[in-house]
Amino acid sequence: MAYEIFSLPSFGSVRMDLSEGLLKPDMSPDAQNADTRSGALCSAGGFSRALPVNVDADTPLERMYVYATERGSRYLAVAQDMLFLYDAAASLWRPLYQFERGVTGERMDFLKARIGANDLLLIACGTEPMLTFDAETNLVDVFGTSEKLSYRTVSYVELYFGRLFAAGDPSAPSRLYWSKAPGGGRTIDDWRSDEASENVSGGFVDVGVDDDPITGLFALSNQLLIFKRDSLYRLLGDRPGNYRILAVDAAFRQPLHTACVRYADRLFFLTDGGLCYYDGQTVRKSASFRALEPLLKGANLNAARAAACDDTLFFAIRSRYGAPYNDMLIEYDVLRDRFMLRSGFTTVDLCTVHGTLHALTGDGRTVVFDGNTTYGGDPIDAYWYTPVLDLGRKDADKTLLRLTASGTGRIRVRVEANGGVYETVARLSSVPLSVTEIPLRGVGRVFRLRFSSVDGEPFRLDAPITLLFDRQRRPG
Repeated sequence: MAYEIFSLPSFGSVRMDLSEGLLKPDMSPDAQNADTRSGALCSAGGFSRALPVNVDADTPLERMYVYATERGSRYLAVAQDMLFLYDAAASLWRPLYQFERGVTGERMDFLKARIGANDLLLIACGTEPMLTFDAETNLVDVFGTSEKLSYRTVSYVELYFGRLFAAGDPSAPSRLYWSKAPGGGRTIDDWRSDEASENVSGGFVDVGVDDDPITGLFALSNQLLIFKRDSLYRLLGDRPGNYRILAVDAAFRQPLHTACVRYADRLFFLTDGGLCYYDGQTVRKSASFRALEPLLKGANLNAARAAACDDTLFFAIRSRYGAPYNDMLIEYDVLRDRFMLRSGFTTVDLCTVHGTLHALTGDGRTVVFDGNTTYGGDPIDAYWYTPVLDLGRKDADKTLLRLTASGTGRIRVRVEANGGVYETVARLSSVPLSVTEIPLRGVGRVFRLRFSSVDGEPFRLDAPITLLFDRQRRPG
């Protein structure tokens, strides 16, 4: 016999694009609902209800928004035919506005803005004139007037150097509108020209051609990005007199505007090819661009949603075509350039409020990711696979004998080797500075380990862990 020890130094993120034999031992070809930010393996934190009652809608849910004010937050939910407001006093969702032509979440945008002395939420829906929501009165009104040329049907809105920019007009799909510069009696709901000066006037410009419609607007510190179906432009300048609109020469797959999220003056967006970002000059692919390629190839991003929370970006997608709601949540750690996956719940939309992630689920629950040990009462099935391991020698049999680890909670360990499967459940010692020895079985030239939760109970498996095995060279 030749007893040897293999040490797994830490637990890392998901990497699906490489052959498992090329993955480092701390990378996983498949992991879900796991947290490895500290190097240890933990079950991911869950969520709790933010509100006690579900949104009850006659048509599918499309969007949600949490409008935070000094007097508390207002919760809004959008179905295809109705805008709802949560009435905290009555503990129910109240219909607030009916969309006569129906809406889709992919052609809807929200923006907090000030009009005169009023702080309002602008709601662009793409099928009707823009709306305003006043958190003081909890009332919805129509934005703008025909006299001010702002009574337009648009889908995308953004503030840039104090002005309101809008696009997505079905009658002029490539048209970019902008408002007057606020101040001196001017407000952003006035899109007319101003005889006083071109630089305070409202106006519009057609960007490119109409058969390449505008599909999103995003403001960075010194430019306005204009996504179109087949191209990308940027607007430079701080007033109409020096506006310049330039095409961005970059090859990438166009994203849905709801799959875009700002972080540190960069715009990140998820496509079916991988994660990209705009760095202020051009579009670049993230270092781990292809890490989730197999998942994204079979996924449906037509209702993708995105949000940023601290240094983590979240993207909700449908893992397969035909899924009614997003059923997979991708987490991207910007600082470590690492991905993790979550499942076990559905997501209509995501929203960050005061550094905390909120979501509207497919069954109408509004939830907050607060580190709970369940997903709103449903157990969290957390697991993490090692890649296929040969421990440097494919020509030798390895007989697995024992795993030594520390941590807390119960852990299920599964060994896959030579077509066989062995599973065992162990409770990790909670005594400080102690370890737990877990007997294993399995013989093979290559093998894989799977660590998972037991009945959804939270656990922590500290790194490193050590594996005792017997290596025997095969005869011949």
